[in-house]
Amino acid sequence: MSVIEQGVVEAERLEVDVVEGWANGVVAHDAAESKGRFADQGVRALDLFAGTGWGVALQARGIREGGVEIMPEAVASRDAAGMETIYRDVWDGLLSDDPITFEHSLQIASPPCQSFSLAGKGAGRAALDDVLRAIDDGAYRDPLELRALGAETDDRTALVLTPLAHVHRDRPTYIAWEQVPPVLPVWEACAAVLEQMGYSVWTGIMRAEQYGVPQTRRRAVLIARADGVAAAMPRPTHSRYYERDPKRLDSDVAPWLSMADVLGFDEFHAEKAMGKGMVERYGERPGRAATEPAFTIRASAGGMEPGGFMLVGNQVPRGRERGDYHSRPSTVPAQTITAQSRSWSLRSNYGTGGNPSKRGERLAEQPAPAITSKADRNKWNGSRKMTADEAATLQSYPDDFPFAGSKVKQFLQIGNAVPPLMAGAIIDELLSPARAVVA
Repeated sequence: MSVIEQGVVEAERLEVDVVEGWANGVVAHDAAESKGRFADQGVRALDLFAGTGWGVALQARGIREGGVEIMPEAVASRDAAGMETIYRDVWDGLLSDDPITFEHSLQIASPPCQSFSLAGKGAGRAALDDVLRAIDDGAYRDPLELRALGAETDDRTALVLTPLAHVHRDRPTYIAWEQVPPVLPVWEACAAVLEQMGYSVWTGIMRAEQYGVPQTRRRAVLIARADGVAAAMPRPTHSRYYERDPKRLDSDVAPWLSMADVLGFDEFHAEKAMGKGMVERYGERPGRAATEPAFTIRASAGGMEPGGFMLVGNQVPRGRERGDYHSRPSTVPAQTITAQSRSWSLRSNYGTGGNPSKRGERLAEQPAPAITSKADRNKWNGSRKMTADEAATLQSYPDDFPFAGSKVKQFLQIGNAVPPLMAGAIIDELLSPARAVVA
């Protein structure tokens, strides 16, 4: 029995619903039941900075989504997947004389994060301070003032507050925002504002592997609701992955899923390429086995540049001649890779428990590292580049999702997306029957 099958059995034992045929058969939280209920409720979602990750989860639940997306390739992907894009630029919904509106009770947003990626030092810290100051000054109340902030600093710094500006105007019943962990102080400051508006708010860090995603991706999340019910963190369906003790599993949930579980690898590992200076300072780092969760996958996961991944091993796929997998197109699922004389692992600068001497290696039986916009630098075994399909699978996308654009643009969409399974858990927490009523 595979780990996926074991996880499904365990999930069924715990009365966690399984969604067949969606997100590669991974266990999802109550989605099958939710689809009919949410459709009957007439829930509509405004999805700012939409991409496609939230859209996949919303479609699975029968929720109509009005997406706002500026990237042409992402819009093409949305069109191909049957997703509705109502306009392209979030400022169009705030600044025009006749603002474009979309009636909704759920607002979703994954604003740009680049200006905060180095929060705590240098420009990232300054950007964070700018946003926190703007919240204190109430810039979200006046879109023109908010846009001026972007002109004075970095447009992305202002964009992170456009969801709050939309809430100030529209007052949706439900809110869900997510971004990289350094954005958490922004969400906490926004939470104080939302509470003054009458919302119950939860903010914190969610770990993707705890929601059936075969990847150790951490995200800062804000969940808010104005229906008299207390906002709460979604209930995990899977164990947390403990980097220093991979055999440790949380009780009363299914095991975490590994790279091998979803990519069909038996025993393999991939290594993440490092720059010469990093090798000189720290030496070669161990990888991560395919039986572990993946690291964060960036939009440049398919090359040999520093930051990319390589598969390390010397075996060929079952039933294939050596070299057959060097040019496997990204339009077909990844083939099974076996190993007899050695294991395989994924090398990365992520997910090493803070130990620089071991930075970046996981075996096939572990989760992948976080998938980011640089995922096209990844290579399996230095022989074949990681395909967009594989990166999408590690993000919990359906196998046949129609990503548009060049390989680089596809990886950019995949790496920047919220994993659909994690998005689904957030939606279910917001829209499922109430657990506790706010006094």
